[in-house]
Formats: sequence, C-alpha cells, structure tokens
Amino acid sequence: MSSGKPQNRHFAALKKNVVGLIGILTALSVAACGQVKEDEMVNIEDLAVNQQESDIQAGESADSEIIEDEIVNAEELLDSFINGSISADDSADLTSAFYISDLNMDSGEWDSFSVGEKVDLDNDGENELIINGPYGGIYLDARDNRVYKFAAGDGNACILSYTYFNGDVWIMYSNRMNAGYESYHMEKFEGADNLTAEINFSEEPADLDHAESEMKYIWNGAAISYDEYTALCSKIFAAEVRTQEIQNLDTLAGEYEYQSDYGTGKLIIEETSYGYDISDYESESSYRFLADSSNIDIIKNNRIYIKYPEQAFSDDTVIFRYYILEYRTDGINVYYAESADEEGQFLYHAARKSEGGTINN
Repeated sequence: MSSGKPQNRHFAALKKNVVGLIGILTALSVAACGQVKEDEMVNIEDLAVNQQESDIQAGESADSEIIEDEIVNAEELLDSFINGSISADDSADLTSAFYISDLNMDSGEWDSFSVGEKVDLDNDGENELIINGPYGGIYLDARDNRVYKFAAGDGNACILSYTYFNGDVWIMYSNRMNAGYESYHMEKFEGADNLTAEINFSEEPADLDHAESEMKYIWNGAAISYDEYTALCSKIFAAEVRTQEIQNLDTLAGEYEYQSDYGTGKLIIEETSYGYDISDYESESSYRFLADSSNIDIIKNNRIYIKYPEQAFSDDTVIFRYYILEYRTDGINVYYAESADEEGQFLYHAARKSEGGTINN
C-alpha cells in the first residue's frame, strides 16, 4: 500500500498538470477563435469595399461602352443636334458652340436655314449633316462624341456646295461676284479632320484691268486651254449639288400660263420632298427646260438664276445657259442668258393660274 501512494501522488500531480495544460489550451483556443472572428469581420469589410470598387469600375466600364457606342453612332449625334439636345462646335474655335435654335430656321427670309440631307461629304463611310442656308449653309460632322462645323458658306465670294469628281466627294467654294471672273476652290477629305487634296481653278481676263480682254483659264496655277477648262468644268458642275436655302419659292409655287408659238405655255413650280421642280412646257408635247433645286445657281434681287445644261456632247463636255425667273406681284418674267452676269433676253411674262382655271393678271 505504501508503495502505491507515491504513484497516486505522481498521478495527481500529472492530472493537475494536464488539467492546467487543458485550461491553457482552452484559453488559447478561445483567444484564437476570437482572433479568427475579428479577422473574419475585417475581411468582410474589405470585401464590401472591394465589391463597391468593383461596382464602380463596372459602372465606369458600362459608361465607357455607352460612350464608345455614341462615338460610333454618328447618326444619333447628328439627330441630337437636330432636336436641340446638343450643340455644335467650330473646330477652329471651340468657344463658339451653337445650338440649332441659334440659327434662323425656316423663316422664309434670305438668311434662314433648314435641315437638309445626310451625305458622306468627307469620304469616311459615315454621313455628315447638311444645314441648307445662305451662301450654301453649314456642313456638320460627328466624331469623338461631339458635333463639329465641318464647312460653311461665307458670302457671295465663298458659296458652299459639294460635287462628285474622279470617284470622290469634294467640298467646293465658288466666287462669282465679279462680272467676267469666276474662281473655285475644292477640297477632298478622308475624314473631316484630314484634308488630303485641293484643286483651284478660275476663268478670268488675261488683263485684269480690262475686262474686255481675252480670257485665260487656270487649273492649279497652270494655264490651260479653253477646251481643257470646259471639259473639266462640265464634269464638276454636272455633278454639283447646291445647298443654298431656296427662298421665296414656297410662295411662288403653283402653275403659270403664257402665250407661246405653240399655243398656251405653262411654267410650273412644284414643291417636292427634296426641294422644288421648275418646269417650262411650251406645249403639251414640248418643253423649254426641266429643272429642280440643284439647277438654281443663285437668288438675288427678286431673280432666280437657273443654270441649265443646254447641250451635252459625247466627250462629257456640257454647255450651260441661264434661265432667269424674275418674280413680280403680277406673275413671273422669264429671261434667257449665256451667263449670270447678263441682263438676259426677255422671253415671256407668265401669269399665275387661279384655282378656277382663269389667269390672275
């Protein structure tokens, strides 16, 4: 029995140590558990922050995709300008932004504007917007998520239009201010901010101090013959599209009658979806001219100047003449001229036909 007591004391001590060790381990375990839970709370907070940042980045990415879509969709940008949602900038002066409401739209006055067609004017595969107006109006391009003024007319010495030449679209500025002198400047773009070619040509007196002197013909600074000049001009002008706002024709639209060598002639001005048709029938079976808005060269001093291709040849040469419609309170006087600088030969006076079929004099 005595020999067993030490063993019991040793066992009791060992038991005590084990219990103490278990207590220490339990305390450590509790502390560790508390630490884990604390760490888990921190990680959850970090996760929330990370999720928020991820959401923001996703939103920014979505916005970026929307912006990219807007950049690609030039048509929508141009439509947004038309409906007044956004302005247009002048790329040469970004402080001169303007809205469509800043323009004199559809007033019927000489300086009014109207929304025209969408045409690829810079050969980049996307359409630009034409705002018809004085001196050829304004051409607008959409790029980089904005609308820019691409080209604009600026007075009688800088009338804007566009034409098709050698397979491309060219912007053209015309100066026909002075009698006996005409000059033209053409620009070809591959993207509205990338001018790739220019052409200058003119017809002027050899002696500028004497308008009656013989004419000289210039193409990109070099003198060429009359035949060469005429052949080039016939191609350019035959494909030219004028974008000057047509004034007064809305009030002149209707049917007019006059006496011709064939009986009763008819002058008809009719509004269409693309502008106006202007037709002169000397009789039911013959006509003097058939024209539309693209033939109108200029309108000034109550006169509409119609540049008409009178003769075309197999080598693409075209001879142009002018029919001049002078509108008056009692009808329209019609003249014929070889150039817009001439007074013109009087052809006839046409009186408006009333709804009842009689002529209003």
